[in-house]
Amino acid sequence: RKFIREKNIKAFTMYDIDKYGIGSVMDQALTHLLEKDPSRPIHVSYDIDAVDPAHAPATGTTVRGGLTYREAHFVGEAVAMSGCLASVE
Repeated sequence: RKFIREKNIKAFTMYDIDKYGIGSVMDQALTHLLEKDPSRPIHVSYDIDAVDPAHAPATGTTVRGGLTYREAHFVGEAVAMSGCLASVE
């Protein structure tokens, strides 16, 4: 956590998503990423392990309590709607 803070990396946990909701968390993340350059390209590397196994049962690392189907979909929608989505893997 110290390294993350020192490097000014904005990080969110499931606690943050539960407390603030995925919409607010994505707004905060995108604001942080785009504050210096509102048109900077964003690359998304989506790890399916973040999704709850009830919604992604074939994931290699199943851990209950991950993103719901709608939350997982919203992440992609929010980045795409920013107009800055450059690539996804």
